[in-house]
Amino acid sequence: SVRGNETNLSLKKRKRGGVEICLLDMDMGNIERDIMENSKFIIKYFNDNGKDVTNLMLEKLLYFLEAIYMAITDDDRLYNEDFYAFEFGPVSKIIYNEYKRFGKYPIKISTANININHDNKKYIEFLFNLFKDYTPFDLVNLSHSKGSPWYEINEEYGGNIKKDVIIEKAATKKWFKGIIEKSAK
Repeated sequence: SVRGNETNLSLKKRKRGGVEICLLDMDMGNIERDIMENSKFIIKYFNDNGKDVTNLMLEKLLYFLEAIYMAITDDDRLYNEDFYAFEFGPVSKIIYNEYKRFGKYPIKISTANININHDNKKYIEFLFNLFKDYTPFDLVNLSHSKGSPWYEINEEYGGNIKKDVIIEKAATKKWFKGIIEKSAK
């Protein structure tokens, strides 16, 4: 539940996939909304904590970061950029094009001069603790889970999604809030 600028929320991986919600205090503040900056923040934080990040993984982490942010704050978006329904789940075309040169391998960029602001760091720590043990395909499977916006689009297109289909942020927010509500019961 949201109390002013705070909320209580925590997510844990279940043994058979899915998400379990627990409690965690998180303040709302001035968050960086640029998706490219957030991609660098995620890469830095995960790398600093001994985890490599691939392009596939980064796409899902950015998507789930926005889903978490919207669910916690009740805001309509974190980024101005959209996510598209690709074969392996939600994709930001800007991020995809920036990091596709790494293919299936870990993204290697210099993170020495990247300073994660305080507000983003709280969300990214939360994201890390939630997904640090997930493989890229665990994240894909979560984004493809029944009832997810990607799943609904895939059903609508009979499994032949075109790469220009936008995943509506309102649908992502509603889906992720539903996960939280189900887990809170």
